[in-house]
Amino acid sequence: MTLLEKIPTLSDGDLTQLLSNARRLDVVGTPAQRVQVAEVIGPLEQEAARRRALKAPRR
Repeated sequence: MTLLEKIPTLSDGDLTQLLSNARRLDVVGTPAQRVQVAEVIGPLEQEAARRRALKAPRR
């Protein structure tokens, strides 16, 4: 199973930590790390946004 396939199954804490690490590496990582982060940061952001929307109080 690839990391992209695992994203929906991550716990909220794991998702938050992975997204934080990806954001950090996108700024200060090596060129190789930045290439790898570019592949996963979009799906991580989307999953985090989806979960926030589910938790938001409905009006």
